[in-house]
Amino acid sequence: MNTPNHPRNAVLIAAAALAAACSSDKTEISDAVNTYVVSREDLPINVKEGGELIAVNETVVRSDVEGNATILWLIPEGTEVKPKDKLVELDVSELEEKRASQEIAVEKARNALEQAKTAMAILEKELLTKHNTAVSQRQIAAMELEKLLGAHDGKGSEGKNSDMVKRLRNLVNPPASEPTARAEPAEASAPPPERGPDLIAQVNPQNYFGLVAKVTKLLAVEGESGDPLARDMGDMANKILQQADQIRLAMAQLKVAEEKVIYSRRLAKKQFITQNELERDELDYQSQASKVTIAWNDLELLINYTLERDKIELKQNLENATLEVERVVASNDAERKNSQFDVDAKQKEFEVATERLQNLSKQINNAIIYSPGSGLVVYSKVSRGRGDSEAIEEGTTVRERQSIIILPDNSKLKCDIKVQEAMIDKVRLGMPAFVSAEVRPNDVITGRVTYVAPVADSANRWAGNDKKVYTVHVLLDGTNADESLKAGMKSAATITVDTVPNVLTVPIQSVRRDRAVNYVWKKTPNGPLAVAIQVGANNQEKVEIKDGLGEGDMIYRTPPGGQADPRFEQPAMPEIDPNAAAPAAANDRPGAGEAGAGSRMAGGSDGMPGPGAGGEGRGEGDRPRGGRNRKPFTEMSAEELQDAKQRLTGMAERMPEERRESIDAIIKALDANDLEKAQTLQTTMMRSFMGGRNRGERRAAPGEGGGADGGGTQRNGG
Repeated sequence: MNTPNHPRNAVLIAAAALAAACSSDKTEISDAVNTYVVSREDLPINVKEGGELIAVNETVVRSDVEGNATILWLIPEGTEVKPKDKLVELDVSELEEKRASQEIAVEKARNALEQAKTAMAILEKELLTKHNTAVSQRQIAAMELEKLLGAHDGKGSEGKNSDMVKRLRNLVNPPASEPTARAEPAEASAPPPERGPDLIAQVNPQNYFGLVAKVTKLLAVEGESGDPLARDMGDMANKILQQADQIRLAMAQLKVAEEKVIYSRRLAKKQFITQNELERDELDYQSQASKVTIAWNDLELLINYTLERDKIELKQNLENATLEVERVVASNDAERKNSQFDVDAKQKEFEVATERLQNLSKQINNAIIYSPGSGLVVYSKVSRGRGDSEAIEEGTTVRERQSIIILPDNSKLKCDIKVQEAMIDKVRLGMPAFVSAEVRPNDVITGRVTYVAPVADSANRWAGNDKKVYTVHVLLDGTNADESLKAGMKSAATITVDTVPNVLTVPIQSVRRDRAVNYVWKKTPNGPLAVAIQVGANNQEKVEIKDGLGEGDMIYRTPPGGQADPRFEQPAMPEIDPNAAAPAAANDRPGAGEAGAGSRMAGGSDGMPGPGAGGEGRGEGDRPRGGRNRKPFTEMSAEELQDAKQRLTGMAERMPEERRESIDAIIKALDANDLEKAQTLQTTMMRSFMGGRNRGERRAAPGEGGGADGGGTQRNGG
């Protein structure tokens, strides 16, 4: 048994004292690191997101080859190039085959065009022939009609139609001094030949007096001005005069026959001639009388029918010839237009074929891409759908106008970040920002917001993340003269969207929550003490303290060791409007009841407390629906509240209008940091939703887990 005076015991005692001293020093050092002195300062509200640097000005090298082309050769990425340096070579073997076929098509189109032009020249001559023929026929028809009726303006003939009409009038109405065929034989005692007087009566010229008016009418042409009797005599006048002469001759011969028969009768009475000779003379007389009648009838038929027919026929021929000229003109115009259209079509086909050939040649020439300027080669990404992309490399197939290489101008850069939907409405153009790059972590570069996307980034939808992000560009101040920063480098931007002036602040990780009460661990002479506080605005690092602490108080950043979680008296829940509450049957479900100490309430995919939050929940041993644990708003840390608001916003977009209004009211209460009101609105809405489910609604109520977008487990202390 060892005694206190034993040397070995003395060593042990000294060692124990030294260990105790070291342990005390470590505790003091640890407390100094883990404590924070509450002070007043301006609290900036920042939006901080990671991103990458991109060049403000950059030259994009694209494929100008039609369709798809395979990269045969590619300059290594990161190469410094100068103008006219070779960058890419594309496979255009298919285009070369197309060009050979297109050359044949161009020659065919050229031949077709030449044939169309030749056919048009031949057609033009044929059309001219047709037109000249039609005009000649019209002219001949006009001449034939003029020949019948007589020419105007005296074209060489001395006789006029008026002379013919005058002679005809004299024929049908002879002067009284002239003997007529109707006159009795000179010897009154001699009886006229049998039937002789009747025959002579039938050829009385005055019976044909109406032919004068008929001839005058025939000479007139409808629609033609001028006196038709003033025309030169034509075929009509000649034929009438010829027939008139025949009448005169027949009547003269009838007169001779009449005188002969009278003389023969005298001789017969004296028996100087035989009876046969007398009968022969009488027959001659009768025959000549018939000839006179026939001559007059021929004149009547000539005027009433033959000349009328000739006039109608020749007039119709003239009209038909005129119409034929008009038809030929119209037909020629149509054929000429068709021929011109054919030439124009062949010309267009030739131009299109030639342009296609030139385009193929241009694309083949563009198969080798040269650098348009100086710069550092950066490969583009090839999108493969659903947010996937791969880097350009030899063998990659690229489509027309697809980006292959980017030559960025690193002298002026901007930071491209994605801002969460819950914070995007706070970001404005022109806001100041600070940018840091991973390559220069200790340097902070100033900048300003120059672009805020009006819609969410579509590429983020394929990532399976329900959170929506918006693209924001932050332009870096100054120029990157030494080009130590390059496009594509990882960076982060911090945008100050607001500043709360002169407030008490503590580190955000020091704020804890006991259900509806926020608290911190305060360092006092009597040891650590849990103190209830009221919080206000916050950023990623600090939170505003509205009540519970004073300037100069010292708190712990993390809970001190050896201390149990405190239990604070919770604020009384406000009375729920019975009109807004669900029927009592909604609370009679199995497992529904008052929440016990330490219980966790089931939450929905939106990150807000489930139906049991705020007093209504399952028992101590109940498992939440969907296997997730949720806390009410009053127990959440600042980070948890921010996440809950984002999920509420995403859920509101998928809800009907009537439910969206309830969710918007909860979000507004959270923005105002009125957690009790938000909790009350949440409980009321959940009761209404669950009551609807008990009445047979099939729609899943907010707060039920199991969704693909459900949140993770919320733990006390953030």
